[in-house]
Amino acid sequence: MTKHQLFLVAQQTYTNRLKTFGFWSIVLAPILILLVIGGIVFVMDATKSTEKPTVAVVNNASLTTYLKQNKAVGARYKNMPSATKAKQALKRDKIDGYLTSANEQYHLTMSTDADSLSEDTLQSTINQYYMLNQATKLHLNADQLQTLMDPPAFDSTVYNKNGKSSAGGATSNTANSMLAGGLGIFIFIFLTAYVGMIAQEIANEKSSRIMEILLAVTSPGVQFFGKLLGVAGLAITHGLVYVLAGGIFAIFMPKNQYINMVRGMLAGVDINFAIMTGLLAIVGIFLYMILTAIISAMINDLSQVQQAVSPITYVAMIGYILSFVLEGQPHNLLINVLSYVPFISQTLMPARLGLQYANMTDALIALLLEVVVLIFLARYGLRVYKKNVLTYTDGNITKAALLSLKGLFSKKTIED
Repeated sequence: MTKHQLFLVAQQTYTNRLKTFGFWSIVLAPILILLVIGGIVFVMDATKSTEKPTVAVVNNASLTTYLKQNKAVGARYKNMPSATKAKQALKRDKIDGYLTSANEQYHLTMSTDADSLSEDTLQSTINQYYMLNQATKLHLNADQLQTLMDPPAFDSTVYNKNGKSSAGGATSNTANSMLAGGLGIFIFIFLTAYVGMIAQEIANEKSSRIMEILLAVTSPGVQFFGKLLGVAGLAITHGLVYVLAGGIFAIFMPKNQYINMVRGMLAGVDINFAIMTGLLAIVGIFLYMILTAIISAMINDLSQVQQAVSPITYVAMIGYILSFVLEGQPHNLLINVLSYVPFISQTLMPARLGLQYANMTDALIALLLEVVVLIFLARYGLRVYKKNVLTYTDGNITKAALLSLKGLFSKKTIED
């Protein structure tokens, strides 16, 4: 295997795929979907009604006055002497709803076609009104009432298994969990796209009998690692396009609420967590790419690509699904064990780490296990690739897989 040949195969794989519509459709589809969603949200915000609903307060002038003075609830208020007249006004569409109060109980009735009203904000405002009335009955002045309403100071720290504690646990946990969840989705999309791409790349050359010509001038190792490097370059390009798009969006729309939300989330992410999560994800993606290349060598033609890719996708879904059911189960033995297993740990361990169910030592063990399996696949998987890349068998690839496992660890190999 020569570096020059390896570079040429990687470059050819990269440039050929880079020019295809299929690659750019994978890259641009999420961006276009986000733009469409953003456009719909913008149009809905621009065309939504700004009319405030009219709410009648039944026979409670003091509450009516208080609600008018409080601007938190976006509505117009008017006092009505009875519930009967309020119902009649509601039927005639003169009001959008009415509020009744009796024995310190409040009930809101709204029309189905009324303009939106925040019931939570209205309830909070009524709670404030109720507390003021109770304070008056108890002869409390404004300062005493404020002292009564002031919440106690509260903060939190996170105590890890290694004995270290960190401040701001809630913020850090939320940011880390959101990053782990988003990364899980991102990894699954990447795996789905590039697992199929590698399988098609190898199956296309094998089914068209081009592989015989290629192996006449290069070794199987060059083809194996060259294609992996080429597809890895495409994945890196894919990620850089998203980083560039996000940077452009942040520069030209710095006050956008979604940009500010992402900035706030990233500000709470622990740097050590981000680095460890990134390493787990990168090694995990390479694991799946090598596994796909090995299995794809057993394919006879393009019709078997889906059959080869489906089991790999199912394995990737295990960690993806478990990362969403993890919260609230810090001592689940099955999940804890699976978080160390390569091919699953790239999504499950970051989720546990983000929720403080695991520490950096646990993550490092998972990463080392991934690296060990990666080296194993790169070394012994090449034997399977060499054995099957020029072999054409009848039937499904399961039979070919079982046959190829025989002699996998034997010392006799095909020389480069």
